[in-house]
Amino acid sequence: MKDQFIKKLKRSWLAIWIAFAAAALSTIGVLAAYTSVSSVKRVVSTQKGAGMLFSSNYLTTDENDLPRTITFSSMENSPCVTVNVCNYPQTLIKHNDKDITYTLTVELVDSNGNAVTGENTAKYSVEYNGEKKTFGSNSKIEFSLLKLMADDFNKHEFVLTFDKSQLTNSDIYMRVTATPTNQAELKPLSAKLGVIYINNNTSATWTGTFIDNATSPKDLDGFNYRLSGSGEGIVTLTWNTNYVDISPWFKNTYDLTISKDISGIATATLKVNSAEKNQYDIQFYRTNGINSAEQWSDGNHTNITVTGTGFVSMSFTQSATKEN
Repeated sequence: MKDQFIKKLKRSWLAIWIAFAAAALSTIGVLAAYTSVSSVKRVVSTQKGAGMLFSSNYLTTDENDLPRTITFSSMENSPCVTVNVCNYPQTLIKHNDKDITYTLTVELVDSNGNAVTGENTAKYSVEYNGEKKTFGSNSKIEFSLLKLMADDFNKHEFVLTFDKSQLTNSDIYMRVTATPTNQAELKPLSAKLGVIYINNNTSATWTGTFIDNATSPKDLDGFNYRLSGSGEGIVTLTWNTNYVDISPWFKNTYDLTISKDISGIATATLKVNSAEKNQYDIQFYRTNGINSAEQWSDGNHTNITVTGTGFVSMSFTQSATKEN
């Protein structure tokens, strides 16, 4: 009788232990999933508190109207910039669970934001879904009643075509604004975009710059950094991991080998060739929170510094000319 009681007691404690272990493992699984998602969100968020479920490759929620230029080789017959508007962050973490209706407005302006008029405005155009519109007397184009469906990761693409003949010395930009009309929590996206040619008679040139136009970098949870240029060679990227680290998506996509010294400075190289691709958009995420001393390095927001130390830098080495 005593032996039966002990066996029964052991079975009861075994059942209790199994249930406790299962609950503990479940908690760990939930915690790991939560931590992973939160970490990923931190990488792609470019505005504090913004879910970025209404985003763009060029447009931002910041109200700073600084002009941005995209470089092209002078061999380009028709310099076009493709702007996308999406119902998800640019790294495809998740999509908006509601349909997004919005209006896209494109205005032809100078660097100060003044409307550009005249007969040459007809040389500039915007195309969406097979419909091409040129600028008229009011220097404004509008696409209304646009809808990003909630059923999947969806995006719309707008092709901005600039006048080649005026690009070597031009002060004409397209100010693009995407304004949601059905979700009050979504902020409008906007940017003032222009293009510039790199003379093919000069040496190949690649540059790197942040493209987040926030008033202060302290307003941002993550950063978008753009490499653009002309020619073939090697770009060497360097960043300070005490402040930021590179997006794992970019690292894996371009198979970067990264080295890091004892002070936390990371270095990677990337082969570039503008005949294949003339622009790379890279995301960096914070590693240690916001530093109260950080600021833009200059008025064009090309870099972020903390007491003179930059977050990211780059250098370019042109490939040697191949002999026939």
